[in-house]
Amino acid sequence: MTTTQSRAIWELCRQGLPLAADEAEERWIRGESYHLSSWVKLPRSISALIELCNWESQTMSRLH
Repeated sequence: MTTTQSRAIWELCRQGLPLAADEAEERWIRGESYHLSSWVKLPRSISALIELCNWESQTMSRLH
């Protein structure tokens, strides 16, 4: 896990979404992208953070 991914997980928990945080962590560890349900509205900064984490996850999976 990268520092950015750890921060995103913390932010999801802080927003009251611990189950989403668990799912995101599992997906990123497997090198997959995580997309939150469309009904959940997050601040733009957190959405951007999740997209960055998705990019990092995919990049890391290509390196291994």
